[in-house]
Amino acid sequence: MNFQERVSRSIKEVGDSLRVLLGPGWLTMLADVDAPSILTAMQSGYYAGLAIIPWLILLTVPLYFIQELTIRAALGSGKGMGTLLKEVYGDKVAAVSLIAMLIIDGAAYIGEYAAISAIGLLFGVPVVISVILVLAFHTAIILMGGSYKRVENVLLAISAFILVYLAAFVIVPIKPQEVYGTLLSIFLPSSYANSLYVTLLAANIGAVIMPWMLYYQQSAIVDKGLRREHYTHERFETAMGAVISETLMIGSLLVGYWLRVRGGVIDNFQSALLSISMVISPYWFVVAAVGMIAAALLAIFVISLGFAYGLSEYFNWPAGLSRRMCEAKGFYAFYVVEIVPAALIILFMRDLVNLILGIMIFNAIALAIPTYLLIGLASRKDVVGDYAIGRARAIVLYIVTTALIIAGAYAVVTAV
Repeated sequence: MNFQERVSRSIKEVGDSLRVLLGPGWLTMLADVDAPSILTAMQSGYYAGLAIIPWLILLTVPLYFIQELTIRAALGSGKGMGTLLKEVYGDKVAAVSLIAMLIIDGAAYIGEYAAISAIGLLFGVPVVISVILVLAFHTAIILMGGSYKRVENVLLAISAFILVYLAAFVIVPIKPQEVYGTLLSIFLPSSYANSLYVTLLAANIGAVIMPWMLYYQQSAIVDKGLRREHYTHERFETAMGAVISETLMIGSLLVGYWLRVRGGVIDNFQSALLSISMVISPYWFVVAAVGMIAAALLAIFVISLGFAYGLSEYFNWPAGLSRRMCEAKGFYAFYVVEIVPAALIILFMRDLVNLILGIMIFNAIALAIPTYLLIGLASRKDVVGDYAIGRARAIVLYIVTTALIIAGAYAVVTAV
């Protein structure tokens, strides 16, 4: 075997290992760091300095423990979230949860389109062309339906491009004493009195856990055919994804902070990228643009799948990427159609930074319905069997979720 063959074999072995290691949990967490979330983190560093970093570190904990409930629900019941909500809570409650997710999904799509369109303009691509390309790519992915593995492999490849933001820790020269100095700043009264600080904090909370994440991971685990022996692996994958997710947010925040120090501007996606080009490096501008587009595309795919799963399960339609299009027409149809209204809106609305922050804050509030319901599901042995969580853990999760919601509501009141 010559050198080239050995290298090719090694690359294939690494790729096979990654496909075994990564799956629904990883994709959910990487999709969580979408383009609007990245911009939110950059603006946090730009306007609030490093004071929000401790919060981002702390938010890793609820991100993992709430998302881990989907693993318990999926493996314990063998059913997606849409099916379980309907069976346990009834049609009306399940419908309310789905409607809330649909509203959030629609708003999220607008943010993803805004990012891709803004970046496209920097490279001379008209908004209309960017929108058409996204719609075409979004539809092309689903044409591979009939094999969950094929679609997941494409999504895993896209997720790899998002990891470029980890380079922010190397590129941005933040002094250690600057970070230490901010650890106490979050407890100072002046920080809480700053309405912008509160708004940015709430937006970061809203960027941590979103309803579609709960629907997607639970249904994807079922669709992929994971079983009880995969429980530990899926938990590890989710924990690793949670750490990487918040690390990417911190990296984006550091970039925003450094741009402020060096005289950059972060009013929207375009100004942020242009500042990166002028202040840091033209090469990093390209890398950041690719990473942000990948983040937006992955989020669009995962959000669409999350709603398609939930809606199909609610109506008892055949669902899943393991089924061919002719076998799950409703599932595939809603995957394709759901993003169209946002595509039309983006053609008439361009500067959506304030809307994006609003969406993030709204996420922190809208999180209440599906999360409370999921905690209830994961607490019941008659629903998830041995995977049921204890009463003490359920109470802690209820308290943490309530605190996150209160933070979002407070930000809304403060902003008004």
